[in-house]
Amino acid sequence: MRLNIDELSRSNRNRFTSVRLDRLVERRDDRPWLEQALQADDAHLVPLWRSRSLLSRGDDGTIAVYLHANELSGQELIQPPTLLGTDYKRTYFAVSITDRQRDAILADRPGAEFADLRLASIDMDAKHAGILAYAKALHYWQHRHQFCGVCGSANLLQSAGHRLECSNEECARATFPRIDPAIIVLVTHQDSCLLGRNPRWPAKRFSTLAGFVEPGESLEDAVVREVFEESGVQLGKIQYVSSQPWPFPASSMCGFYAEALSKECGPSDELEEVRWFTISELESAVRKSEVLLSPPVSIAFQLLADWYRKQGGGDLAALCRQFQLRR
Repeated sequence: MRLNIDELSRSNRNRFTSVRLDRLVERRDDRPWLEQALQADDAHLVPLWRSRSLLSRGDDGTIAVYLHANELSGQELIQPPTLLGTDYKRTYFAVSITDRQRDAILADRPGAEFADLRLASIDMDAKHAGILAYAKALHYWQHRHQFCGVCGSANLLQSAGHRLECSNEECARATFPRIDPAIIVLVTHQDSCLLGRNPRWPAKRFSTLAGFVEPGESLEDAVVREVFEESGVQLGKIQYVSSQPWPFPASSMCGFYAEALSKECGPSDELEEVRWFTISELESAVRKSEVLLSPPVSIAFQLLADWYRKQGGGDLAALCRQFQLRR
């Protein structure tokens, strides 16, 4: 029986969620199968160099570039390839690339480059953007947990890249991939939405409010706390919407709508400015380049775009392409 995620997913409109792979958990410790799968004609390797993905440009946008195992044969790998899963046509692995391997790969592929996935994925096929984000998330975890947090000994990669095990037999501590849960929320009151500006962002950038979930805190409590800390706004009804993997570097974004009890608000240590916008005010600010919104790949933009459309504003992404990307 094949896994059918499409029937279960509630987040398929968000970027990086369309992985649609059977992750083959039952095969991760099957070494003979892994060796055979890696050498098969249908094996696709996702190369990662310093957390950057191998991409090229095509007529339809950005394209993911995959390798075959024989392109790296005889070369020393930083670590064994990581099994990502199968779409029942190809089996995908992630592999870390050295500087020398990067140079050889790029020499064979004129026009390709190792680039930042967050920026390049705006016009990328959703499935392949999801696969590359999945690989990037595991790559980040593997390279930042090379030593045991208990005894300091080197960790060894196990279970086809999905478990790290301390090399000290007296410790043998197992470590599994970690993500940082965060909430991101579009706050509304009557016909307006609340956006904030972080002073570290590019000039004129405004976005929805967000923050990390703290230990011992529910997602809903994090929404209430973060919104109050950042803007002084008190919330009433809270509604979960959808989620998004965000491997920049290792977050899982949980998206919400929330209704404010009033429009009383103010700046904070985190946000230098918070503003309420109606759809007409938001459209005018975008057209005049007074406000720059988050990139369309983010759940922050999707929450805002859905609200804008439901309020009768139309296609926010098209508006931004016309008045923001030309700048």
